[in-house]
Parts: sequence; C-alpha cells; structure tokens
Amino acid sequence: MAIESRAANTSPVALIVHGWNDNPEEGWLGWLSERLTAQGYEVRAPHLSTQERPLLQRWDEQIRPLAADLDEHSLIVAHSLGCFIVLRLLESLDLPRPIGQIVLVSGFYDAPNESARRFFSPEPNWALIRSQVKKTVCIASGDDTIVTPDRSRRLAHKLDAELVMLAEKGHFLGSRGMATFPELLDILD
Repeated sequence: MAIESRAANTSPVALIVHGWNDNPEEGWLGWLSERLTAQGYEVRAPHLSTQERPLLQRWDEQIRPLAADLDEHSLIVAHSLGCFIVLRLLESLDLPRPIGQIVLVSGFYDAPNESARRFFSPEPNWALIRSQVKKTVCIASGDDTIVTPDRSRRLAHKLDAELVMLAEKGHFLGSRGMATFPELLDILD
C-alpha cells in the first residue's frame, strides 16, 4: 500500500472506530493499528466508553476532534456501532476535500428493533456522506448474527459502496478470537 504524504513531514491519518463494548487495542483492531503505524500512518483509535450517556453524543464528542484534519490521504475503519457513529460524523464535518477511504465492517444504519429506533432517526443524509468520501467499502460476513449480512448489504447500497462478503468471520469480534484481519489490508488503498 503506497502512502502519499499530506504535506512535508506529515503522516496520513487512520481513524479506527470500534463498536459496542470493544477495545481498540485488542483483537484485529489492535493488530490493524500496529500494521498501519508500521506503514507510516498516524493512527487515532480512541477507547469509547459504553458507560456514559447519552452514548451516541459522548462518542461523537470523543471522535470529532480526532477527525477535524482528515483529508484525501486519510482512512477511516469502523466496526459495528462505530460505523453508525462515522456516518453521523461524516454528515457534519466541514472538509475542504473528501476523505480518501472509509471501510465499514459489519456496518448498519437501521435500528435492530423497535425500541432502538429513536437512536437511529433520522436516516443519514446519504448524498452528503457520499460527497465526503472518495472510496467506501462495506465488509460483511455471511454468518454474522449480530449485524446480519442484509443490513450491511443495505448500507453498501445506500452509500454506493463496494460490498465485500467474507465467510465465517461472524461479527468480526476480537473477543471471540479474531486476532488478525489480513483480508482488510488487501482492501485498503
């Protein structure tokens, strides 16, 4: 993966946004951080608490400052609920140029049930989000029972994104033994 520098002596930025009750330093997220750092990225991977409420607002407050200087050489990788947070972030960023690439792993935009609907309303502004990113890839697993493949497929359709379907990855959880994710490195520009 070739990396072009944003300006003299600066590294491209990779923002990694984990999902519910996860740890960005463990499993494939920590592995990815190490790989991207070795490739010259400045990796930003905040640990987002699930204890503070309102959750989505708190996560946005933690991520927003880390995304203020993203540019055409930047990369965002998000997992599960982190994908929804990234969608909301992209709606509200005032970027001079689109971000280089976002990769949404087990991503979704819709409520899994009626009781959660208020957290996912209104539906994201798809045209605005598409204008903020050069390339979007959605990754799903055929055996994901937490974010079913049809939900990730609908997200990819809304974003006009490439959809990569993988076998036997479940919900891509480091806590369930997914320590590495070499297929992801092949997808990153």
